[in-house]
Amino acid sequence: MAFDALNKLNYRQRAFLTAYLSNGQDAPSAVIAAGYSEKGATQKGNSLLNTPAVKEAWAELSGELSKKQLEVIDELKDQFSDKIASIYEIQEFWTKLVRSNKDENGDYIKLDARIRASELLAKNMGMFIDKIEHSGKDGADLPCITLNFIKSDTTINNG
Repeated sequence: MAFDALNKLNYRQRAFLTAYLSNGQDAPSAVIAAGYSEKGATQKGNSLLNTPAVKEAWAELSGELSKKQLEVIDELKDQFSDKIASIYEIQEFWTKLVRSNKDENGDYIKLDARIRASELLAKNMGMFIDKIEHSGKDGADLPCITLNFIKSDTTINNG
């Protein structure tokens, strides 16, 4: 692992990228952890992530992490392959439920089980949106308006 792109970053950029990787990719927190000002942390995080040198280092690190993750997955797969169903086996099972009216014993499969299988299959394939993130221009925070209501002790008489 040479990490040539990482060596091109200055100290704060490396600190930002390290924090960004370790905190679940929360750019504003990574900006603050790297020693930048809290003011404008969201904008600074977006700016850093769009810097060509940081992009290149991120791609390099992501690639190395992905290789390591694949190695770990392969090792675990060898140890547990006969005990844990693969994603393909699960998808195949759901697909069989969706497409057939009867199980292996010839008994009818209930409609709600077939519908649930189709939902799980669709969700697994990314067909449903579970979360929508809202942000302003260039990923900035949306403006927030706070209303404070003050209870008055005076009463108004109309008459």
